[in-house]
Amino acid sequence: MKSEDPPALLFLGLCPAIAVSVRVIDALWMSAGVMLVLLLSGLAMELLSRESSGNEARHSFDRGSPAARWMRALVVTSFLTASFEAGLLALAPAASAALGIYAPLIAVNCLVLGRGMPGTHNLPTRRTVVGLLGRGIGFAASLVAIALVREALGAGTITLFALGGFGGTIVIPMLVEQPLRALGFAGGGLLCLGYLVAVSRAISRRAAANPAGGEAAQ
Repeated sequence: MKSEDPPALLFLGLCPAIAVSVRVIDALWMSAGVMLVLLLSGLAMELLSRESSGNEARHSFDRGSPAARWMRALVVTSFLTASFEAGLLALAPAASAALGIYAPLIAVNCLVLGRGMPGTHNLPTRRTVVGLLGRGIGFAASLVAIALVREALGAGTITLFALGGFGGTIVIPMLVEQPLRALGFAGGGLLCLGYLVAVSRAISRRAAANPAGGEAAQ
């Protein structure tokens, strides 16, 4: 499995987040945390890389020691994750309680998804932001899709944010009476993840094959 293969990165990044994909609202909170920490950590790593490049000795050490770069990324990502947890606890205690011990896994998700994080590749800031946002949006869309399938089929409900007169929960009449409760367990999450990765790989292969077909037709 190639580390730069997008479906592979998607699979590795989503595995730690399966526990919070039982409800859509929890998946949304986890996705928000991952996108925020991923973007800020990527920009922080780029600034640190530029600072070290100003000193020839430090730059030589940075290039020759991938372990040092990963340790730096670990410290930055862990700090930002802890800051997000503290902010969530202060502003949305219910969401913090729902994520529970799985909130620190945001750091793991960001380290996996930020495989091409600045400090290992010299990219302009704009490309860095676009790349990290793309991975974050892909992660969020995949996690919310898994949560939507698991909650809708496994509980017969869709839990969102409460706004105005909307209580935050959509009840699906036919499914709420006879839900597929197995999808609410860890095995159900892994099953949904497996199907998602299979679909992602199929789309990637078809997209790679289409340009060749288009050129042949021309």
